[in-house]
Amino acid sequence: MTLPSLSFASYEGSPPESYAGDPIWRTRMFRMATYLGTRCHTDVAQLGSRVSLHVAHQFVRAIASIAANISEGYSRGANADRLRFYTYALGSTRESLAWIDALGETPWPPRAEYRDLLVQIRRQLLTAIKAMPPRSGQMKVVARKHAPIAHRNPDSQS
Repeated sequence: MTLPSLSFASYEGSPPESYAGDPIWRTRMFRMATYLGTRCHTDVAQLGSRVSLHVAHQFVRAIASIAANISEGYSRGANADRLRFYTYALGSTRESLAWIDALGETPWPPRAEYRDLLVQIRRQLLTAIKAMPPRSGQMKVVARKHAPIAHRNPDSQS
């Protein structure tokens, strides 16, 4: 397998043979995800024994599932199916960012590039999800700015 060149810009300009002529290549979040996915095994190997195999494995799996879920969702005709797979991709993107944070201060040269591309993918997924019309009879789901806080009734005995 040939690894992509070191820059995303050059990878983006020359699609892998398997995507030549495929309309999904016009989707930037997919191009970013496939770029990270093709590089991930080699980049994670640079960490060597500085991180556990469990962390490395989980990170590689999370990165790989982003492009897989974007492509699966892109290929679905129904918005409900597309929304489901884009939501899975969003979860994998957030998981990947969490694994990068789990590396702590471990030196890893591609960290900034991964973080930057993952943040861009997350933004594009959130935009795509928000733009999808709700199914008939359902209210549109909107993202919360803050997580809900459980409130206790001061009058209750529990």
